[in-house]
Amino acid sequence: MNRVMLFFIFMMKSFKFRLLVLSAVLLAWGGMTAGALLYYSVVQCERYLELGNRLALRHGTFQAPRGRILDRNGVVLAWTEKYYDLFLLNPPSGDIANDAMIRKVRDIVPDCEPETIDRSSWLLKANLSPNQLLGLEQLLHRYPELQVIPREERLVVDYPEIRRLIGEIGYRRDVMYGVSGAEREYDVELAGTPGEYEVMLDRRRNWITGTWKLLVPAIPGDDVKLNVALSELVEDEP
Repeated sequence: MNRVMLFFIFMMKSFKFRLLVLSAVLLAWGGMTAGALLYYSVVQCERYLELGNRLALRHGTFQAPRGRILDRNGVVLAWTEKYYDLFLLNPPSGDIANDAMIRKVRDIVPDCEPETIDRSSWLLKANLSPNQLLGLEQLLHRYPELQVIPREERLVVDYPEIRRLIGEIGYRRDVMYGVSGAEREYDVELAGTPGEYEVMLDRRRNWITGTWKLLVPAIPGDDVKLNVALSELVEDEP
């Protein structure tokens, strides 16, 4: 009987000891968890928010509208027009010809014919119409790999003498600059000042809808008048 009692007392003491050890471990774990939570949510909060914003926020610039070149009577000789092109970038399916997404795009843009740009990008349609842009809105939200990319072209009245007078433009990081003629002579006045923006990116580095924020508005370039009339230039043509 004494042995049974001793065994029972031993087991009770052993159980209490184990319970105390387990309680101490749980208390220590809870203390460390609370300490870590306090450290990261309060002490280091600003630092990690800043790091997160660096990863999620993108700052960029956008081109200011280039000014027009006019003759002395105000007739436009050179101007800029904006176009919108539809691209497919890094699609999850390699066989884009039979991709269901392409078929949905063709419902809105019937003449969509993929043109390979490189191994991961295709031009689906250049010069989208306003109706096509509106029709593609839902697909653009559903398929992030579909991208509408704006493109600007410099246009000139189509006479050889006027083209020689206006000159040519080049592109430096997608920004126009004058290479020759009046485009070069008045480049500072025509160029304007680029704007600045910020936008939040998702984990695939795509823009998150509704997060685009204008930081600095673009200042359009000035129009420049030349001391020559279009009629005089045309008369000089053979």
